[in-house]
Amino acid sequence: MADIIDTEEEDRDIVGPEEIEQLFSKKYNLLTETAVSLKKSYINKLATSKSLKIAVSLVDNSIEVYQLSNTSLSKVCKLSGHKKELTDVVFLPKEEHLLHSCGQDGLVKLWDTRTSGSCVQDYKDEEEQIVRPYLCMDVSCNSRVLCAGSQTVQNDAYLVFWDQRITKPLGGYWNSHTDDITQVKFHKKKPSVLASGADDGLLNVFNIMEPNEDDALTYSLNVENSIEKITWLSDTQASCVTQSSDLQVWDTQRGDLIRSYDRDKISRTIKRSRGDDCYMVDTYRSADGECVMLAGSHAGSGNVLRSVTATSKKLQPTSNFVGNKQIVRCCSYNAERDILVTTGESGRISIWSTSAEIKEQNGVGHKLATSMNKMRVRHKPY
Repeated sequence: MADIIDTEEEDRDIVGPEEIEQLFSKKYNLLTETAVSLKKSYINKLATSKSLKIAVSLVDNSIEVYQLSNTSLSKVCKLSGHKKELTDVVFLPKEEHLLHSCGQDGLVKLWDTRTSGSCVQDYKDEEEQIVRPYLCMDVSCNSRVLCAGSQTVQNDAYLVFWDQRITKPLGGYWNSHTDDITQVKFHKKKPSVLASGADDGLLNVFNIMEPNEDDALTYSLNVENSIEKITWLSDTQASCVTQSSDLQVWDTQRGDLIRSYDRDKISRTIKRSRGDDCYMVDTYRSADGECVMLAGSHAGSGNVLRSVTATSKKLQPTSNFVGNKQIVRCCSYNAERDILVTTGESGRISIWSTSAEIKEQNGVGHKLATSMNKMRVRHKPY
């Protein structure tokens, strides 16, 4: 019997280097980079503050916190305390030295990065004996309300709310999702507005000031695919990245699907030949208000990382991140400084900017050559 030969070509660029250079015209430089461990250590989650304090969660269920200064990344502290997989981290918007985390051990913790990373508060669940493994969390823009989303437990998936100053839950929702809740994101300006996404394919929008769950649920939008990431792009628009690396943008005031792009469309825009080898990292709102998508390819050494911008008519190639060294899983954009932070499977924290020259630093990373400017309680959760 003849051997079966795989004739499928590996993913590659469909245009030459000169055209890539011209198409991806917004240039980002790798300012600085650090590896969180001498061994490759997969980074699961990323959180950044406005002052560019950076927290990453690692596969050993610990958190490492760094500060971006004018010239480099410096390690602030390491946090350990979760007994099972650590699933999310988020800084308090109003108190950037404080950091929340949650995990599949059902624990929600508050850490103070000023005190060598000590845990200053554990948030209790209800008095029931049920352990709710949490997969995601977020804090409202006024730093008052904390929400965590759970795996399905006894046929219910929970959104649990706390006043971040008090350990006992304010309440919870458990009827709006029928599968594991994968994302919760508070609105950037409206502390009462929350979006949640789950493996049931629903993108739900809540007004948590309403007295009960039924009244709080403003829209239940059917994405028809498991939701991996949600981003608020504007006052009225939210995007979601699906498990199959498709992107949808929704109007959360009217409940309308505005734009939708599948993985093949995105891969063609970043000028790659095989959609199956490409992946979506996340979306963010650029400094000029556009929706930017970050995507990459698994092919070769996994160094291909590019961004595209979603205009009203089509996708436009934007940036080619030359010098990327890993499959990127998380990103965070700082619009004030036009800085993008990326992390991923090789355990690297990479800082990208359009504004500064770079130089080699001991063959390991790069640094700036110039300084940067500047529950069973179904009631109203808050």
